[in-house]
Amino acid sequence: MIKIKNKDQLEIVGLEYWRSGYSPKKIALLEKSWALVFREYILPYLPVKFITKFYSDKTGRNSKELYSTIGAVILQQFFDLSDTETVGKLAFDQQWHVALDCFDDEDQVMCERTLFSMRTHISEENLADKIFAIATDVMVEALQIDVSKQRLDSVHVNSNMACLGRIRILHKAIVKFLRNLRKKHPKVFKSLISEDLIENYLTQDADSCFNLIKPSERESNLQNHAEDLYGLIQSFQKSKKVSNMNTYKLLCRIFDEQCAVGDNKVTAKKPKEVPSDSVQNPSDLDAGYDGHKGQGFQTQLMETYQTKEEKESSETPKPDMIIYAETESADKNDSNALEPAIKEVKERGHQPKKLLADAGYGGTKNTEKAKENGIELISPTLGRPTKQQHETFDFDDDNYEVTACPAGKKPDEIKHNKKPSITAIWYESTCEGCSNLKKCPTKECVKGRKHYYTINSIKCHFRREHENSKEFIDVYRYRSGIEATNSRFISMTGGRRSRYRGLKKMRFSQKLKALAINMYRITKYLRRLWDLVKTYDILSYFHRFCLLEGKKWHFQFPEIIIPFL
Repeated sequence: MIKIKNKDQLEIVGLEYWRSGYSPKKIALLEKSWALVFREYILPYLPVKFITKFYSDKTGRNSKELYSTIGAVILQQFFDLSDTETVGKLAFDQQWHVALDCFDDEDQVMCERTLFSMRTHISEENLADKIFAIATDVMVEALQIDVSKQRLDSVHVNSNMACLGRIRILHKAIVKFLRNLRKKHPKVFKSLISEDLIENYLTQDADSCFNLIKPSERESNLQNHAEDLYGLIQSFQKSKKVSNMNTYKLLCRIFDEQCAVGDNKVTAKKPKEVPSDSVQNPSDLDAGYDGHKGQGFQTQLMETYQTKEEKESSETPKPDMIIYAETESADKNDSNALEPAIKEVKERGHQPKKLLADAGYGGTKNTEKAKENGIELISPTLGRPTKQQHETFDFDDDNYEVTACPAGKKPDEIKHNKKPSITAIWYESTCEGCSNLKKCPTKECVKGRKHYYTINSIKCHFRREHENSKEFIDVYRYRSGIEATNSRFISMTGGRRSRYRGLKKMRFSQKLKALAINMYRITKYLRRLWDLVKTYDILSYFHRFCLLEGKKWHFQFPEIIIPFL
């Protein structure tokens, strides 16, 4: 039977029923803690209706209260707890009881299996996306956060997998296949698997051989593993019952990524020939490789920010909020992350006017795409300037045509080529007797001299010129603030090393950890607000922003607190 508490019941702020069970000193501590923030801004908006399909509403034993159970799964990610620690917190921690509105002993005592099942439902149904989006939207609306200025960056994260080298990847894949074959098809295993393979891969000391390998023997060892891998693939490629096994398909994928066959000889590919989306560990097939950061995943974070003047103009500056969070494999390029981020925040009504990002996001295509959506993308230009010395020429800002050469002479002819490029031509008579002819960046042609360039190179040239201006520097300096968010994300919430494997579970974990940052920031802001309320000694119970029946309680300081409906 489904058990769900009604969250639509109206409570008067400061007179909630749970306060009767705590002393005034404990209430004072709770009012400054994260518990009431979670209770007000996250708990009532959890997508319980998507979980009810896993429970019967007519038969069976009563389930645990669904709001508090889902909330416990979320808090586990917030505080980076194990299942045992989470069950203990739910049973004995009074902050958790208030945050989850969980005061019934039957709902406070939960087995680890129940927690595991609920976590599986949430991750498989991608409910973390909805939880993050809805809760963040509620906080932004309640606090009236300005979303017109945002910044975007990625942070490298790891799943619960070991970082393996190429030899170990091949070794683990072969071991995984042999064990699976022995379990599912023991007769085939006994008849076709040699004693040498069993000794090299399935004995107790097989994996310890890596400690005895000398650096000089590394290449020969890699070659031996490649040959063993190829031999297994050839042996079972005609057997349908074996070739349909996932572990066999994994052997084929790893062989295609790491090895090659030529002249009837198996060889290991050079490291540069191995694709970045290749298997990094047979236990986590979704992980990728980044040449700068290594194996694993990356999480894209986009948050609001305020200028120095905006923060100094308020006695209680509002917090920055993470508006967007998305996890992907580490091999993905940052340039491809901008468009999905803009699309999501636009659908949720949080589209920025200015977006700061590093050079990885700042290609010409992304800049123009952002402009089409009414967003000014501010980022350095990727790559180095061309050797064409564009800075010595004058260009038209509208059609990108050359208006003057380094000597100040107008071109005699302009050609727009089929490709997005332009050729400017100066006749021999025009260049005759020019003092800059020896140092001129133009090149000789049939008619005289020419300057050939692409439209994209001129756009990048204009951007680089703007990047040297004081206006750009004054705006772009706020991008560095997201590095502090990245640091807090990976250290305070345990986001650097997840407890899970696979993209679905990683997205589930990372989304909720991003929501945890928002909750901490709201808590800190409301704590300052609460102290200011006591300073003014006005309406002590109205200590936070809240949404009650669709009505906003709005506070402005240092002016008198004015609730308006």
